[in-house]
Parts: sequence; structure tokens; C-alpha cells
Amino acid sequence: MNTNLLPYLISPLVLFSLVSCGGGSSSSPVQPTSPPAVTPPATRTGVAVLVESVDPNDNTSHQCHSANNAPAELNFVDITSLAGINYSHSMPNGDGILEMSGGIAAGDFDNDGWVDLYAVGGDGQPNLLLKNMADGTFSDVAEFAEVNQLFRGSGPAFGDLDGDGRLDLFVGSVGGSAPKLFLSRANDKFLDITQSSGLVLPGNNFGATWGDYDKDDDLDLVITHWSSVSEEHYPYFWRNNGDNTFTDVSTEVGITEVMQQFGTRDKSFTPNFADINNDGWQDLLLVSDNHRTRIFINNKDGTFSDTTDREIISDNAGMGSAIGDYDNDGDIDWFVSAITFKDGVTHFGSLTPGNRLYQNQGDGTFIDKTDEAGVRDGYWGWGACFADFDNDTNLDIFHVNGMQGENIDERFLEDPSRLFMSNGDGTFTESSEQAGIIDNDMGRGLVCFDYDKDGDLDLYVANYNQPPKLFCNSGSINNFVNIKLREKSKNTQALGARIIITANNTEQMRELRTSNNYVSQNPVEAHFGLGQATKLTQVKIIWPDGKQSELTDLNINQFITITRDD
Repeated sequence: MNTNLLPYLISPLVLFSLVSCGGGSSSSPVQPTSPPAVTPPATRTGVAVLVESVDPNDNTSHQCHSANNAPAELNFVDITSLAGINYSHSMPNGDGILEMSGGIAAGDFDNDGWVDLYAVGGDGQPNLLLKNMADGTFSDVAEFAEVNQLFRGSGPAFGDLDGDGRLDLFVGSVGGSAPKLFLSRANDKFLDITQSSGLVLPGNNFGATWGDYDKDDDLDLVITHWSSVSEEHYPYFWRNNGDNTFTDVSTEVGITEVMQQFGTRDKSFTPNFADINNDGWQDLLLVSDNHRTRIFINNKDGTFSDTTDREIISDNAGMGSAIGDYDNDGDIDWFVSAITFKDGVTHFGSLTPGNRLYQNQGDGTFIDKTDEAGVRDGYWGWGACFADFDNDTNLDIFHVNGMQGENIDERFLEDPSRLFMSNGDGTFTESSEQAGIIDNDMGRGLVCFDYDKDGDLDLYVANYNQPPKLFCNSGSINNFVNIKLREKSKNTQALGARIIITANNTEQMRELRTSNNYVSQNPVEAHFGLGQATKLTQVKIIWPDGKQSELTDLNINQFITITRDD
């Protein structure tokens, strides 16, 4: 057992019931139409849960897979057109700050079991709500859903703000456009509640993330505002009042004073809630430009403390953020994408350039492992994610790149996306071209997700002023399990919960969050690669309130939804 997890494990012991639902592996997408079969109650450790499981989609029927066995090596195929994605982000008059905007949000807005996408279009293309049709394609339903906005949007984020089980949507803005907050309704439509919500946001609103920092079960919102314009106050932190309105508590929680030490021009990009010191409370990791990246530890009383060690947290052009346990030791590590200038230290003075990989020491402090891991040189990095693309039990890193405009170094005009594959020993090998990812566009947002539910993780790249790209993962010989949680509280997606699995004596941990990769988010689910393991020894869930459930009889190669039932 990881000693880092001990604070979560103190909880009462009760019984739970198992409900299982088996989908068939066939040539058509898995869409169960009958109620799940109910098995007799089983006694286990932890709070009561209901379990539903579905088989993966038969990948031999999909356009990026052949009828042959899974390939021995990782391979991605660009299937953008085949998937029905035929739009382009468009910012006809964009320059400067606008060139950093755009993005994509991922989530199952219609609760049909398939991950949908909300794509920012820019001021030359209305935003799109791309419904996953469960057959390898997407269809734009933004007009029907009443979210087909035409404005300079940025950093959309799905989150269930009212706790009704349906995903609501925040969309940031740049260049003078106003942000939007949409409340989901029961008929797959959204209602614009921006004016009544209390959100008053200055200037540019690049990215956002949802999380329950005060453990009152409703979701709060953190928003970033990179800007060259001075302001007296930037409202980062918005507390959910429980009635579809929000209150700016940036000063109250202790964020404003820290950020104002850098002056009155904000340079923050990518916020993420994550419990980095293993105490059961959500801390805040805030990636910022100009050597302003910060760590805020949750004091458990509605305030945060800045614990940033600037000798270690040294990224000086921080853009994107990937959060995950890359070394499988039970705590949250942190990858920050940045800029690697060809003249290195000469450009930044005494500060070293490039990406950063910060290894958590289990108590919320970090060690810089960038060079040891081999992940520094990433060109001009933006959206980033940790994901086990080959299902070998080790998290890999992917990030997109690109920048344009006057006086931009030529190496950034067509710089390739980076795929750092884990070697299983704390080091990584850059493998993008070898894996079939040929991508030299103006990458900004990114989603790492299993869009076709076949058991491997695919990639959606949201480009600036260009069409997006969808890279389908052709699969591997390794096994997997995908787990989603459902709470009965207003925190319906169980944000902040941890899932720990054990298979073949290897323990892996995922923490559920809405995430922010950079102006983009992944769906709230936990994907685990299992390598050649043939069974799950244990699945342990640490719910947001600290109580736990332990399950020992779940099958591998399944999409599993676990609903709390105590």
C-alpha cells in the first residue's frame, strides 16, 4: 500500500451492491438498450456502489483499424475528414494575444455514453457542438442546442454547476468579446445565464477549470486572464453560491495578493485543481507566462497558501499543463509545456528554456526531472496531456506546438507536435513521427480521449486559424479498463475522487478532474493501461468526502461506471 494514500483510507465499512451490464463486441457501436442485469448483492469493503460495465467497440469495424490483429507498435491515423469534421477555426483579423486563443472542451453533454466536443470557431466561424454519433463520426448540433456563438472565444470547459447530472458549459473570450455561461436543459439545449450568474470578467479570459475547493459539493470555477492591459483586480476565483450564481472570492482565498506582486498585468494561462499533498483537499496549480507559474495549497478553511519554490518551479514561458502520476508512486506529478528557443539561455538570460517535468515528493513539493526524463525540447508548446497511449501501464506525454506572427523564429512556424513515450523507468523517448503523428500546424487546444470506445486513447488537436485534426489510435496488444464515477451529491462527476487499481502487482492512480490542458479539457474519466495483466486484483475508490469503496471482481477491457449508492 502507498503510504501517500493513507489520509484517504480512513472511512466506515459498509456494504455495496454490484450491478453489471455487458455489451456485446460486434461490428456496431455498443449502445445497451435493455436494463443492466442485476447480480445478487456482494459484501465488500466501503460505501455502497452500483456497477455497470460495457464491452469496447469492435475496432475492426472502424476506419482507422484493419481486420488484422492490433499492431505491435503504436500508430495513429489522421481521420479528420472520415469522422465528419470539416470546419476550420477562423480568426481573420487575429494577431498578438488573439493568436493564443481558441480551444476545445470534451464531455458527454447528452449522457448517451459517448464523449462529445465543443469547439471554439473564432470570429469567422460559429462555435460547434460536435455530437459523437457512436459510429466513428461527429455531427454539429450547436444550432439546435443554441450554443452556436460567433465571437472570439477561448478555453471552453464543461462542468455540472447545478448538480443535475447534465454538463453545463463555460466559454471564455478574448479581444473584446464577452464570455458565456450556458446551463444545460433536459432537451439537449442550453440556456445562456451569463447575465444572471454574477460573472463579471475583464479583458481576456483564456482558460477555466471546475472543482470543489471548499467541499460543499457544488463546483467552483477558476478563470485565467493573460493580458497586456493593466487592471486593478483580476477575478480568478469564483465560488458557486448553489443557486446558479457565483461570487468573486479571489482576494478572500488569497490568490489576488500573490498575483499582484508581479504587477497589474496578468500572465496566467492554465489552471488545474489537484490534490498534490495527499490530504484530500483540492489544491491549485496555475501555469503562467513570464516565470509566474504558482502552486497554491488548500488550507482547508476557504483559503490557499502560495508554496511555490521558485528554485524548482522555474518554467519561464509556461503555457500548457499535464497532471498525472507518471511514476506510479501514488501522488500527482506535473508537466508544463513551454518555449524552447534555439539560443537557449541567451534568450532568457539566467533562466533555462523549455518544458518542465516536476516530480512530486508525496507532500506537495517537487523535484525538477526535466533533463533526466528527456522532455525539455518541445519547440513552442501549448496544450499537453498525460495519457497511456500504448496501454503499457506507464503514462506518456503529448503536446501540440506552433506560433505565427511578426518576428517569430522560423523554427516555430512549422514545429511538430511532440509525443514523449514513457520508457517505464522515468525517462521518455520522442516518438511522434514514428507513431504516425505528422502535425506541423498551429496547435493550441488538445483532447486525449477514447472517442470511439475501443479501449485506446485518441487525439484531437484544436489549431488556431486552421482546421483541427483527429488522430485515431490503431490500438495495441495490451489490455485496459476505463472507469467513470457518479456521485449522488451535486458534485455528480465526483471531481477530486481518486481511483487506484492493482493488476499484476502494479498499482496505478488517477484523480478525477475537469482538467485544463491549455484552452481545452479531457473528459472526466480514468483510463488505465493494463499491459498483459489478465485481471484486476483490486479497484479502490476514494470519494471526494474521503470515504472509500473497494471492489475485487471487475473485468478488464471494459468501460465501467460506478455509482455511489450509500
